Amino acid sequence: MKTANRKPDQQPLQREEILRMLLAGLTVESPSRILPNGDQNINEVVFESDIDGEHYCLIRCRPHKKQSVSLSPREQAIAKLVAQGLPNKVIGIHLHISPWTVATHLRRMFTKLGVTSRTAMITRLLEENLLRE
Repeated sequence: MKTANRKPDQQPLQREEILRMLLAGLTVESPSRILPNGDQNINEVVFESDIDGEHYCLIRCRPHKKQSVSLSPREQAIAKLVAQGLPNKVIGIHLHISPWTVATHLRRMFTKLGVTSRTAMITRLLEENLLRE
């Protein structure tokens, strides 16, 4: 894109306008390359160019999809008791299971929900509307 032909009274194109122009020129057959990424969303470079000594890339990313989480009836019962602030030992007494079993359920629930604490677990369950009365 040359700026030498632009008249002094013309405003430079806004970034959104430039992006729209670039996207309008893209087709399904436009060359692209997949970027290595450990994440689930796939990035691909759809446009690369060197302009005024700078390297620019336009990258297309798939949006993150929230995964649907489901809890077993036992996990739901444990989550409700955790939400009440009860420790593993008391939860175990209420559910007639050992505190170690409670801890195992909690570790598995943390993994399912992608959290690392009891508070984060309860917050996520409330956000997902999974903590039912």
